[in-house]
Amino acid sequence: MREPGLKGAMLFAAGWLGFFLLLRQPDPGKTTAIHPLPVPLLALILTVGVAGLYGALYFGRRAWRLADTPIARIRSAPQGYVELYGHARLLPGPPILAPLSGLPCAWYRYRVEERSSGGRWWSVDSGDSDNLFALDDGTARCVIDPEGADFIKTRRDVWYGSASGARTHALWGIGAAYRYTEQRILPGEELHAIGLFRTVGGPREAPDTRREVAELLERWKRDPRRMALFDRRRNGRIDPDEWEAARRAAQRQVQREHLQQAAQPDVHLLADPADPARPFIIAAFREEGRLINHFYRRAALSLLIALLAAGYLLSAFA
Repeated sequence: MREPGLKGAMLFAAGWLGFFLLLRQPDPGKTTAIHPLPVPLLALILTVGVAGLYGALYFGRRAWRLADTPIARIRSAPQGYVELYGHARLLPGPPILAPLSGLPCAWYRYRVEERSSGGRWWSVDSGDSDNLFALDDGTARCVIDPEGADFIKTRRDVWYGSASGARTHALWGIGAAYRYTEQRILPGEELHAIGLFRTVGGPREAPDTRREVAELLERWKRDPRRMALFDRRRNGRIDPDEWEAARRAAQRQVQREHLQQAAQPDVHLLADPADPARPFIIAAFREEGRLINHFYRRAALSLLIALLAAGYLLSAFA
């Protein structure tokens, strides 16, 4: 079921509210010290109020989703949207190195900013790691695809330097030309993750033997050397009984492949569900309550901002 357009509905309601407040005229017979707000200030307060309300719902929904999703063990986790915890592990292959510090890690995010003539910092380079890594909870390992994930409370280093990347001693960045920011998840670090879990390989997947046999026969038909092996009469064509022999051979090969796949260990994957109602979150700590409180605090702050904006509007047009 598709999620309702909450953001669109809120913007629509804010637009009507702003239109109503702009058209509202002060009562000539009423003396008040408070005058209608200028249009730019009214638009700003409306924007802040709508952003605060949306933030309260956005962060609150994430906290509720985490609270409603049970924590599973990887070996026995159900297929679908699940919550896991464990330790970050590297997969076989070339090492993952953070681009600014050169430190080995399981995941990184970096940003390089340059100071403008006006003293503001402008981003000149940034990027995220798209390398796969694993989550190990002691029962099994789950491969994590970090694309689309919301990373929370990861290790974060900030330093200042020159264009070459050499660090300089600049208090609060005074006098520095560049600012470097790097976030990392290190191997062995505790992780808490929630996303779309699925298992491939092993006996979990029900094979479609008939379809696979048909596909294999189609490939064989395009290979004259292969088909010549079934031409027992050497007459240049495949007779019905010879075709039946080819079909049985294809079926035996498919069955052998199924047995080999069943002997292979399962591969567990965790990735982005691509559904706004089911966020993909990776936090660099283990406690679920800490992650839920992280979103509750942001929801409360956003709600407070929305209430302050609404109260100011009500007092201005009272």
